[in-house]
Amino acid sequence: MGIIIKQSIKGSIWSYLGVGIGFITTAYLFPNYLTTDTIGLFSLLLAWSVLFAQLSSLGFQGITGRLFPWFRNKENNHNGYLFIAFAVMFLGFSLFLILFWFMNSWLVESNLEKSKLFADYLYLLIPLTFFTLLFTQLDVFNKLLYDAVFGTFLQEFLQRLLILLATLLFVFRFINIHQLILAYAALVSTKGVIIFVYLLIKKEISFRPQLQFVKPTLRKEMISVGLFSILTGLGSNIVFNIDKILINQMLGLSQTGVYTIAFFFGTLVIIPSRTLLRISGTLIADAFKRKDLGYIADIYRRSCLNQFIIGAFLFGGIWINIDNILVILGPDYEGAKWVVFFIGLGYLVDMMTGANAQIIAFSKHYRVALYFILILIILVVATMFILVPLWGITGAAIAIAASITANNFMRFLFLKLKYNMQPFDRKILVAGFVFVFSVLVSNLIPQVQLLPDIFLRSTLFTIIFAALTVGLKISEDVEQMKIKWINKLLKN
Repeated sequence: MGIIIKQSIKGSIWSYLGVGIGFITTAYLFPNYLTTDTIGLFSLLLAWSVLFAQLSSLGFQGITGRLFPWFRNKENNHNGYLFIAFAVMFLGFSLFLILFWFMNSWLVESNLEKSKLFADYLYLLIPLTFFTLLFTQLDVFNKLLYDAVFGTFLQEFLQRLLILLATLLFVFRFINIHQLILAYAALVSTKGVIIFVYLLIKKEISFRPQLQFVKPTLRKEMISVGLFSILTGLGSNIVFNIDKILINQMLGLSQTGVYTIAFFFGTLVIIPSRTLLRISGTLIADAFKRKDLGYIADIYRRSCLNQFIIGAFLFGGIWINIDNILVILGPDYEGAKWVVFFIGLGYLVDMMTGANAQIIAFSKHYRVALYFILILIILVVATMFILVPLWGITGAAIAIAASITANNFMRFLFLKLKYNMQPFDRKILVAGFVFVFSVLVSNLIPQVQLLPDIFLRSTLFTIIFAALTVGLKISEDVEQMKIKWINKLLKN
């Protein structure tokens, strides 16, 4: 677990520096200086480009995640793996261009009335899709070289810093709104270029073909995994991007913008898990290769408990300050309160169930994930169509939270039945008690002025939550970190 904790801490540092920057941009600058239409445009461009990039990958991210350990050999340029990866990537992007040419008219016509701004900037999807595809493929590759931090640095920190700077240029009128939109697309694309140069400097990039390494059995497995990954990868991205697309179609670009800002606060809960699950996936893949199920079960158990503790702390901190958050956002975002709650709750459930997706993805039963995804797509689309007309963007948030919960429940049952892995024990219940108690006590503070209220409420919550978590010795990893810090202090 040492490499997981070490890289998780490093990744979380970059993530939360990025959160601080993102908070300034998303919670203050965007609501106060941009229209909800412009915010909705940014969200839609990202949602569509992620979907198109996943489709263009032709499932190769799944091949990398599952089969790259068999290729890994730096001295031999990883047996020509990147030659195959880039050949597939360019084929997939060419197919995307053909698809985009056919879809262009429909996308323009369907958005002219409620979302004209999106129709005007539809062409930005071409570079966004290409560089999203490039980054995603190379980030997976770099992660499997045991570097889960650099991709986090690029996506969570550097990208947000550059967007903040571009937004400030707009605020101080050095650039106009058209230039800001172009800059936004360019800066989102930049991370793909940077990770390519980074790997090039590290001498991990080689396009020398070594097709003789790919024996018939391995080639057959790669094709099988690739076809499967096209469906599962696209399905996962549909689930977590369809909300913005459907809200835009049903409610318009402005409501998409309000939902996007609220969604940002809800997703703060899950940020620490991204780095942990990146490196956990690599270790799980290697453990399956050596058939060490005990090690996998230990990762599963610890990831569930540790992620729940972190997620509960963050969700609690957000929810006790929800009224203050709405004051900061302004009157246009009054409908965001319950979006924040349900998105945050859904991601808290996701964190509580740990590395279940990674275990299934790298097991011999990885194909079952496809059935989970298909059920999930049906569930999220059906609930969105039912709940959005009833409750607007709050209905969309409920649909996403219910989908996340259903997906994780299916994974939990599967791992219990197939591997008898059950990660929960009484410590989860104790952590849940700490969370509820800390929130209830913090909410007893009478409301005062904005900044003092945030400080007092957050400080009390942090003290209670941290004291009970450490005092009750809920987590082995937290206990080890406490002992390590105490020893360091004593030495000083």
